[in-house]
Amino acid sequence: MYTATDPFAPARESEILARLTDNWNQRVTVRKARLDLSDYYDTSAPDFPPSMVPFWDDPRFQAIDEAEKRRVLAGAWINYNEKTIFVEDKVINPLCSLLMKGALPGVDDTVSKKAIAQTQVDEQFHILMCLEVCDCARRQHRLQDLHIPTPLLGQRMDASLAKAENEREYALIRMAYATVAEMTINVFLKRLSQDRSIQPLNRLNTELHRQDEASHAAIFGEIARAVYERLGAGQQAIFRAHLLRAIDDFVELDVGFWRVILDHLEIPERHGILQDMTAKSRASRSLRDYGALVKLLRRIGIDEGPSFIFQ
Repeated sequence: MYTATDPFAPARESEILARLTDNWNQRVTVRKARLDLSDYYDTSAPDFPPSMVPFWDDPRFQAIDEAEKRRVLAGAWINYNEKTIFVEDKVINPLCSLLMKGALPGVDDTVSKKAIAQTQVDEQFHILMCLEVCDCARRQHRLQDLHIPTPLLGQRMDASLAKAENEREYALIRMAYATVAEMTINVFLKRLSQDRSIQPLNRLNTELHRQDEASHAAIFGEIARAVYERLGAGQQAIFRAHLLRAIDDFVELDVGFWRVILDHLEIPERHGILQDMTAKSRASRSLRDYGALVKLLRRIGIDEGPSFIFQ
């Protein structure tokens, strides 16, 4: 069930996947020395860039105490990492498990199986990294009782999965969300990892994650292409529809967390702040890089579709 079963696979194994699997030991974070978190935490630096808080410049928010602003930034950092854990645990690894068991065609060769298994190891280690930095931020800013809600994209994905008419559509929905996640996150990670105003710990942690995800983008692009090329026309249409829906779900601003953190800290005038933030968010652009995904979309016959302008 799990090992390669395609007798024709050696003739069409992806050169990109072969190169990435061969150098896995040298490039991935899980094979590198562990960071001593206590050496990198700077109590004078914010945990998250203020410029990435959608209401930071709102005069009502700026009027609050500086210490509370720092706690909002710490909450934003915790939210980012918990969302990352959710994506790794509930979006990426479930698809990898399905692919390992042959739920979709085109990835039943040895190289593809190895790339998928290596990705699973990477993602589990990313979860551990995120847990550690979240714990550090919670302790530093007394946020142990802050509960992060399920991300909006997770709610949307679960709703689509519940409506799947068969196992194949279920697997294609999972592939759509995993493909968008892995092929678009790099610019967000790069921005965090290069912002020298934030915690050195957070910057270093994000850079290690970014290095792994740069390879995952290539891996998932190859997987999506290989699977898509071996689907029938009807299933290709199903995948395209779910892929475009997943893009919209990743782009939409998740208001739920911001409501939770402002309520948790009892920020004055928070309802007005959230209301104005939501209105402005309709015109805002995503902090993800859709360049690689656009190339994939064009390769599989999608030249337009998402309801936003690609960066």
